[in-house]
Amino acid sequence: MYYKNTGDFPPKTPRRRTMNLLVDVLQMLSHFLFCAFIYYAMIIEDEKFKKLVVYFRIFLGFTIIYILAVIGFPLFMSRDFVVFLISRIVIIGLSLVFYIQLYKNLDKVFFRYLFAAVSFVFISGFLALWDSFSTEGHSKYTGFDYLCYGFFLENLCFVGAFVYRYFKVNKEKKEAEELYLTQLYATKLEIQQQTMDNIGKEIHDNIGQKLTLASIYMQQLEHENKQTDTKEGIQNISGILNETLWEMRELTKSLTQNSISEQLIYDLIQKECERVEKLKIIKVKFLCYDKKLILDTEIKTILVRIVQEFIQNSIKHSECETISIVMHSHKQKATLVLTDDGIGFDLEKRYTNGMGLKNMEKRVKMILGTFAIESKINVGTKITITLPI
Repeated sequence: MYYKNTGDFPPKTPRRRTMNLLVDVLQMLSHFLFCAFIYYAMIIEDEKFKKLVVYFRIFLGFTIIYILAVIGFPLFMSRDFVVFLISRIVIIGLSLVFYIQLYKNLDKVFFRYLFAAVSFVFISGFLALWDSFSTEGHSKYTGFDYLCYGFFLENLCFVGAFVYRYFKVNKEKKEAEELYLTQLYATKLEIQQQTMDNIGKEIHDNIGQKLTLASIYMQQLEHENKQTDTKEGIQNISGILNETLWEMRELTKSLTQNSISEQLIYDLIQKECERVEKLKIIKVKFLCYDKKLILDTEIKTILVRIVQEFIQNSIKHSECETISIVMHSHKQKATLVLTDDGIGFDLEKRYTNGMGLKNMEKRVKMILGTFAIESKINVGTKITITLPI
């Protein structure tokens, strides 16, 4: 740099040799640290690059030996150009091992950034070297400018690489958490469904048989008894028993998985509405624009449970008179809208504390749907569920 600017080559003084050795040592350290940085960045992205540890150790060992040789034999190391040349060939060769590995993995964005960073360093370094050997006149030394541009672009690529990785890691972490919660909730739902199946079978096999037997006995009593008053009482009891049997059968059907898998979603929701209507507590209106809509058993199970939970919540808390259920499908999407005309609630307070609403939303997310809720005081509550089909 001094020579290119002045044309005067400094004499070979001890001070100049010491400075040369110091520069050589710093160059060797910087090469090693740069490759170490690239090596560990590659491992962070993909652990398969641990296989390059052999080259990394060779690089480390060579760097240590070179520095020890400079300390032990400074005079020899400062004068022998062959040693200087061999050392540079070795470190460039080792650097190329990592560079080639980056080139082979350009399908990943992170490695593209690293490859660009290393490329800028190589190009700027060779331009600076070429300018150092150029002897045309005594023009200004521009090699330093090349290095500055190269380092600036290299650092820019590194910043881009690690910003990209930061957002990628956060995204992967979030996806992993969502996957874990989905799997956890799916397991809970499976256990819940198994429990409901067992309850449904128990009700059908034990209580159902006993109620059926009681109904038969009542029919016998009605047939044998001739007294009008007694016969009328027996008929009333028999009617209650038969109605209870019908409701129990409908309940066991809604609880068991087999019943859900064999029926259309329209029939499942319609029967649930009829069951609630028979209680004569509130009115339930159900409108479906696609009665032949076919859905997976898991999706049907979740939608039926949400309808059941919404109806129960409305009866318990909303003081409503009417519940409306509307279902339609359009462009590979199904939409279910649940509405009541109750007292409504403060959305922020109730939604934060209410486990029922949170469970509904979790169930919808599990089947990749969207969940939206609206509620106004003295107006009512509306839930809209949209899911891909």
